[in-house]
Amino acid sequence: MKPSTHRTLYALLTVFSLAFAVFIFFNGKEKSEFPELQSRTGVLAQDPEWQTVKANYEKLLQELETKPGDKKTMLQLAKTFMQEGRVTGNFSYYNKAALEMVDIVLKKDPSDLEAICLKAMTFLSQHRFAEAKALADKAKLLNPHYSFVYGLLCDANVELGNYAEAVASADKMVSTRPDIRSYSRVSYLREIHGDVPGAIEAIQQAVTAGYPGAEDKSWARMVLAHLYEDSNALDKAEEQYQIALAERPDYPFALAGLGKIARYKKDYPKAIEYYEKAKMVMADASFFEELIDLYRLNGQSDKADECVRITIDALLSDNISAAKDKSLGHYSDLELAQLYLKTNQLDKALQHAKSEHQRRPENIDACEALAQVLFKMGKAAEAAPLLQTALRTNSQKPERLVLAGKVKMAIGQQAEGEALVAKGMALKPYMEY
Repeated sequence: MKPSTHRTLYALLTVFSLAFAVFIFFNGKEKSEFPELQSRTGVLAQDPEWQTVKANYEKLLQELETKPGDKKTMLQLAKTFMQEGRVTGNFSYYNKAALEMVDIVLKKDPSDLEAICLKAMTFLSQHRFAEAKALADKAKLLNPHYSFVYGLLCDANVELGNYAEAVASADKMVSTRPDIRSYSRVSYLREIHGDVPGAIEAIQQAVTAGYPGAEDKSWARMVLAHLYEDSNALDKAEEQYQIALAERPDYPFALAGLGKIARYKKDYPKAIEYYEKAKMVMADASFFEELIDLYRLNGQSDKADECVRITIDALLSDNISAAKDKSLGHYSDLELAQLYLKTNQLDKALQHAKSEHQRRPENIDACEALAQVLFKMGKAAEAAPLLQTALRTNSQKPERLVLAGKVKMAIGQQAEGEALVAKGMALKPYMEY
């Protein structure tokens, strides 16, 4: 599962440039002018895959000329937009484009199963988790044997903090269709529930099930590497990043992964080099956030401040866009809370952390984010119950364990707190305490 917090700054530059459908006449028939593919730049423009994507897009448009309103073709076009969003990071444009196609189909047939599922998937990308779950529930009623429905239900329930329901959906999905998508979800849920060896086993199955060089297989390798990082196995993590780059050259998340490894080894110039290269491929907000720390650690405060400005402006724009029009942008409160915390703007961090927590109070990440802000504000007693909720799944995330330990020590539970800190640091000794 691709973490829903990954968003790009490039997407915000094109968020208002969507080509809305207009009507023209073709051979005496009304024809929709559909959203266009946005030109790729840099390394992505040189990828041979790009020629295939463009050819497929043109083929779909030609099919719609001969078969106007064909549902299957329009939904295939929506899938093309969604995949291009994943590859380029231009989610704002391509989510809007995909929704446009899906809504045309649903206007004609409100019970079209595939259209409902694709709309739910787009809502997940936009952090509209409750709406995504409602659509997935509707899809389940239409076809309770469709594997993809259970993946959507799993994702939505994870984000809403309904972990028992998420497990049930993942179990149903993997029993119906064991593949890279179902194994990935099983892995994530095992990680959430503290079974890191089991999570590694499941994601290894996902990697094996994937096609070499495909984006979903490369992402599965990123998950495997992350699990190794959280298990004091940096060599194994680095190996996965290198394999991903061999199979998919210039894959930005693998470049960023090598940047993380370099940071753990305190080679800050090398880490900066990797992250700068990654953001030239895809301007993902997480890359800029890491560069803030790295430039500070490397004594380059001006560059750190510039990354802060760019990232905050972009995330705020995304958040405002989503508030005004849900089909644009995505809710960015979690990312903003973490960024304001990083820059010590605690009142703003608290505002956004509360907004995120209010939207999904049972989600362990939302609880942790709010607890972290409160702790830094000197409100450990308020942070403690939030961390109790965040740890209720037996999560072994090292950073979460250390934060919980520090909070416990602050409220007088010294021995228990020290044990949690020690446990977290044993899992990830290169972590910055």
